[in-house]
Amino acid sequence: MKVKFRNFLRNRLQKGPPLFNALEFCHDYLWKRFPSIFSWGINKTRIEIDLTSQCTLKCFNCNRAVKHAPSSEIILPEQIGRFMNQSIELNWKWKLIVLIGGEPTLHPHIFDILDILKPYKTSFPGSVIAVATNGYGRHVNDVLANLPAWVYIANSKKTTHINSFQSYNDAPIDARNYQGEDFSRGCRLVEICGLSLTRHGLYCCGPGANVDRVFGFDVGIKKLADLDDKNLKTQLALLCKYCGHYKYNYAEKEISVEKISPSWQVAFEKYNKCKPRLSLY
Repeated sequence: MKVKFRNFLRNRLQKGPPLFNALEFCHDYLWKRFPSIFSWGINKTRIEIDLTSQCTLKCFNCNRAVKHAPSSEIILPEQIGRFMNQSIELNWKWKLIVLIGGEPTLHPHIFDILDILKPYKTSFPGSVIAVATNGYGRHVNDVLANLPAWVYIANSKKTTHINSFQSYNDAPIDARNYQGEDFSRGCRLVEICGLSLTRHGLYCCGPGANVDRVFGFDVGIKKLADLDDKNLKTQLALLCKYCGHYKYNYAEKEISVEKISPSWQVAFEKYNKCKPRLSLY
């Protein structure tokens, strides 16, 4: 009932004025006074593995900061192997494992990584292994054409830069109305997309992992066995302060401009002078 109610309210918020204004007020009132209605469950059956921050596109509001915080670093096959071994040892049943980027097909060892994932797929045949690609470019499509049949391809088939996303580089803590917020509640991405694995560890979500990559907090969880609600909530409380996706809770609409709030401006400036040094998974 709780999930149906909050989804209904969010859907209605998209209808526009004057209904939008009235429901926006109701949504804000309920969010502040009845937080349990809008608390999101952390989905521990789905995970995105960030293979690389390199991409064939530089879309506005990219939640991996491809354009503003470029990086040639990649997750190593050995790191993914360690993660998969831990998953099998703990009998962790992933319903969905998504290889993502950046553009994941740019990873130079993507086929080696698929070889590492295959034993898990054999042990847990109900698990879906997917590659989330933008489908843009000859190299990308050459790799996609050679992926094994057991890999699901989530191809957005983009042919140009995409300029309409919900804001990301717009830190809630830079806005007055988010002061005193309980950011540990997270946003809907922790429920829909699930967790994230990067070269720096396990995270509550992919956009949150990228906040750490740019800001350099170094809060990646280094062992799957330590992936519990307490540690994940600690990450959410810190990382969601800087993630524009947190505004999903307020039915933030897509925008065609790139808003970069002061916290991100400072972080990008520091990043491009000297990248943060984070510990490895």
